Amino acid sequence: MEDQDYIALEEFRHRIRDFLRFSEEAASYEGLEPQQHQMLLTIRALSARDVRGPTIGVLADRLIIRHHSAVGMINRLVERGLVERVRGGPDRRQVHLKLSDAGLDKLARLSKIHQEELGRSGPQLVKALGAASERWSAGK
Repeated sequence: MEDQDYIALEEFRHRIRDFLRFSEEAASYEGLEPQQHQMLLTIRALSARDVRGPTIGVLADRLIIRHHSAVGMINRLVERGLVERVRGGPDRRQVHLKLSDAGLDKLARLSKIHQEELGRSGPQLVKALGAASERWSAGK
């Protein structure tokens, strides 16, 4: 690797970290841990694909966490009134998750400010990714 490779990689990682820091602070302002925010976002996005909502197993896979960690996180979000469990399927053993009205409201606020931040910082992130990708895809 050359100096420019390290510079490109550092710049890209810096831009990602800068956005993640923003996201962590925004979640904290809303009284959420960053993974809880990601859980709400994932439930909402997956519910757009399947109206029944995702299962805990699917959420664990998407968030790249262990099943029991997802269960604990869901339990805390249910206690706070942000997520609801919905029994589904013929035997009623399968549990799907959906956002409550309070969860939808909280996620909408967070998503709006994330859109605004991406409007500001996104071009720099894309530029950094493009520079890094161009160096490595060209075999430099």
